[in-house]
Formats: sequence, structure tokens, C-alpha cells
Amino acid sequence: MNHLSQYTLPFSGLSEGKHQFDFTINDRFFAEFEGSEVEKGELAIQVELEKRSTHLRLTFSIDGFAELVCDRCLENFNYPVKSEKELLVKFSEKPVEDEAELIYLLPSAFQVEIAQYIYEFVILSLPIRRVHPDGEDGKSLCDPVMIKKLEEFRHHSSTLDEPDDPRWNELKKFSGN
Repeated sequence: MNHLSQYTLPFSGLSEGKHQFDFTINDRFFAEFEGSEVEKGELAIQVELEKRSTHLRLTFSIDGFAELVCDRCLENFNYPVKSEKELLVKFSEKPVEDEAELIYLLPSAFQVEIAQYIYEFVILSLPIRRVHPDGEDGKSLCDPVMIKKLEEFRHHSSTLDEPDDPRWNELKKFSGN
């Protein structure tokens, strides 16, 4: 059995109105997505399905953490994820390309698979720049050994910017620098 098949919402037998579904995603969920930016995490997903005669409205509430790699020190850290996203499901006889927050199903459909949308919503909730948060004392929680190494390289590289070769001075005259 495919692990992601449990992230399916059957709606054909439901009455019109709001219905609640609860899911948990973890490391195994993220392993199902090849090349995933997140490999570990623990998140609770609540999906409110509002069924109408012409459409479905899905509201996703995501709460938990995802383990990320710090862009500064390369150490793993748990990033808190708290997000709310919405997805509208409409029915169409003709194949229609899905849009950002709108998907189309055939009128004969009886369920909607949401694993891919959950994954995308989690990834979209993550920051572009991923660094350890600052501690209560205002100092970075990054690996101090790595930060010290980075400082050494930064000071070393600033001295490399100055040309030692006098020929560079002559060439700078041509560029106006």
C-alpha cells in the first residue's frame, strides 16, 4: 500500500456543510517526495472540507516543526511551522489545468488526494534563508566552532582583495577604477 494513499479525502457520501479531517505527517511522509528539501519533521494537519453542490473548499491548518539545515553553520535545527492555506476544488467535464489555489476534478470523482498539496504548503511555509534563530540572550544558536571558522575566512578573504602585483594598478587606469 502506498503510504500517501492515507492522505485522501472521500467526499461523495458527505452531506453539504463542513467536515473535519486530521492527519499527521512525519519523516516517512517526506521520504515519499524525491529530492525533498525537508527530510524530517512532525506536523499536525487539520483539514476542514466545506462541501457545496458546485465546489469544495479545503482549509489546511498546519502546526509543528520541520528539521532544516542552517544556511550559516550547516547544522540541523527544528524550525516551527504554523500556517493556514486554502484550496478550492471545482468540477469540470473537460480537462482544465489546475491553478495555484484552484484544482478541477471530473464530476464523477468521489475523493481528492491531498498529499502533494500538504507537502507544497509545508515547503511554502519555510523561509528562503534558513538560519538558527537567536537565543533568549540575543545570540545566534549556530555552531560556535563553525561561526569562528567563518570569521577567520572572512578576515582572510578581505586581505586577498588587495592586489599585490603592481601591474594591476596600470590595468585599473583603463577601466576607470
